[in-house]
Amino acid sequence: MKKKILAAVLSASLMSSTALAHTNSIGYVGDGNGGINFWYGSWHDNTQFNEAEIKITKPDGSTSIDAFNLLSQDSPAGLISGVNYFGSDGTQLIPYDINTGGGESYTWQGLNYANLPTGVYTFTYIPLGDAESNLPGSPTMEWVPMDQIIRSLTITLTQNDINGDANANGILDIQEVAVGDAAAAASGPTVVSQGSSTVIGYVAVSGDTVQIVQRTQTDTTWDNMSDNTTANTQVTNTTLTPFEGRIDQIATAQDVTSSTLRNLDFYNIQGIRMNSKMKNGMSGNTSGAVVGGSKELENGVTIMGGFTKLGTGLTSNGDSVDAETTAFAGGIEKNGVSLEVRHAMTDYEVSRTIGDFSNASETAGKDTSARIMYSPDTGKVNPVIGYTRGKKSVDGYTETGSVQTARTVDATSEMYGYGTVGLRGDLGLVDFTALHHTDGVNDISLGIEKDTGSVTWRVGATRSMTDLGNTNSVTAGIVVKF
Repeated sequence: MKKKILAAVLSASLMSSTALAHTNSIGYVGDGNGGINFWYGSWHDNTQFNEAEIKITKPDGSTSIDAFNLLSQDSPAGLISGVNYFGSDGTQLIPYDINTGGGESYTWQGLNYANLPTGVYTFTYIPLGDAESNLPGSPTMEWVPMDQIIRSLTITLTQNDINGDANANGILDIQEVAVGDAAAAASGPTVVSQGSSTVIGYVAVSGDTVQIVQRTQTDTTWDNMSDNTTANTQVTNTTLTPFEGRIDQIATAQDVTSSTLRNLDFYNIQGIRMNSKMKNGMSGNTSGAVVGGSKELENGVTIMGGFTKLGTGLTSNGDSVDAETTAFAGGIEKNGVSLEVRHAMTDYEVSRTIGDFSNASETAGKDTSARIMYSPDTGKVNPVIGYTRGKKSVDGYTETGSVQTARTVDATSEMYGYGTVGLRGDLGLVDFTALHHTDGVNDISLGIEKDTGSVTWRVGATRSMTDLGNTNSVTAGIVVKF
């Protein structure tokens, strides 16, 4: 009879006031070994003793009542608010919150259950003095439950609960909420790791001769949260030193080829070797052969014709351009006046690098010109005057390789014209030519000839100087008289 009276008094006390509201939170954490640690928290700090018991009702309806035997002054690891940790608003269990639902807990007592199968369980707090209590005494201020709601928790225990991953996010609960981190448990998702990424953005700007790649590095850091979200994202942008590389490989090869063709005598048979060193750093060689000839008619008119095949290769700092040129020429000459037409076709192959990137391209170009020259035979040294008018073009192309720097280049077409003045001298075995062209090109040539009757043997050297660089060429061949 005494025990029943005490139980009634306890129940009335729990219902009438929260002044004795000391056990104020309830939760559980899978221990990872097939068991569950069940916890009750109290807002009394530094409580040094266990009190009361837990009644467990299992899925098969069986029950047992056991005394608390775990005690902690720090919030147990793995208690996640609203997932496996709760307070009471007087009518129902609510997510644990240090500001509501009974306030903050400072001491925890608990009990470990081993080898629990999955299923529906009810855990009930049995305070001292309760009708079901097996222990003597009365509840103390430290552990008396705040209300009837906090006394009981019914859950469907899953395998994730037992394995210690109550929110089934693939992260152990004890890694999401550390020991003593009750405030984090009450505030929602917690930081479980940090993430970071580095991305470099590129903006390529091309001029006539140079491409510049502006670089910006974006560093991003963030916190990976326990609910699989991210938070505290921080972004830092850093301007890096830009990449710079040349894009005038085709223009350079075109200049070298034009310089070669300008000084080429199409009307004999000869081999050609030329080396070029350009101001943009590119250098290389041109080699090939010419097959042609001339015939003087009875009326004093000389007709001329020939063709050439040239191969040019230039390189510089990982860049290269190869140009394969086929050219034809024909003309007439009488009394020191010559009229000539030339047509050249060139295939270009280019590879270039700029910083970490590389690109390649292929295209073709043409150069057609007509030239009139006057060089009268007045003695050993003769004046030269003339004019050339022409058109050169390059087909459009799209580069392959690194997409960050690949360019699509439109077809180009250009009309050009230049005048020529200079001197030619015939000193017997040695002859020379010095020419100035109004487009900024200057040519100096020396040659040695040996006439054996029907064939003239000839060796020559030419230096061509332009605004873009200089070339030196050597030719050797024969002139056949028909």
